[in-house]
Amino acid sequence: MIKGTFQSLTISIVFMVWLVSSAFSASAMEFYTEDFPPYNYVEDGELKGIGPKIVRDLMAEIGESPNITVLPWVRAYKYAQERSNSAIFSIVRTPNRESEFQWVGPLYTVRVGLYAAGENRQLYSHDNDANLAQAKKTANIAVQLGGAGEELLTSLGFKNLNPVLNVEKSLFLLLKGRYDLLETSDVFMAYAIEKEGLAVEAASEAVLIGQYDMYLAFSNSTPAAVVQKWQDALDRLRKRAVTPDLS
Repeated sequence: MIKGTFQSLTISIVFMVWLVSSAFSASAMEFYTEDFPPYNYVEDGELKGIGPKIVRDLMAEIGESPNITVLPWVRAYKYAQERSNSAIFSIVRTPNRESEFQWVGPLYTVRVGLYAAGENRQLYSHDNDANLAQAKKTANIAVQLGGAGEELLTSLGFKNLNPVLNVEKSLFLLLKGRYDLLETSDVFMAYAIEKEGLAVEAASEAVLIGQYDMYLAFSNSTPAAVVQKWQDALDRLRKRAVTPDLS
């Protein structure tokens, strides 16, 4: 009788330890993102945008609720790289970043270009290759500090990049002539122009850089099985058409 009671107690303790371990493992996951509308942004204390929407769909599919912290991009990137059970979204998967993370995605696709103020649009009236060559001759192109645009343009031979912390403020500096061009996406530019009540012609795409998939990227110290679990969840959601069409 005593032996049976001891065995039952042992099994109960092992089961409780497993439950606590599982709960801690789920709650210990930490996600980072930036405040960059309309993809990820804080409004009235709530994190909104297509990035958080997809990530929350994934959380519901998996049954876990990692904490999401909004930080400046450079710090979010650093934490997601260095800390186990951590991830960052939404991030472009570039060659230089490939080995720095474990990738889940794609989540959605963005169109990235160089934007000029309306009065300078005539400087970029040729084909894209010619416009690209013209852009390399300008004095000052604003790019997000530590962002994919900086890496992509550097790989294309640009020597005139000016890394900035706040892309939203850079729009006004572009319109005031402080910057010749601003690297950003078409969706962000449309959002920013509408938000500030500017004319649609205030700024326009001068050069197309490309279309890039956005990802949820986990630190390399995060167990591969955990990363695969999130990828499997995304694949299931896509089959059910819960996430936006990426085509």
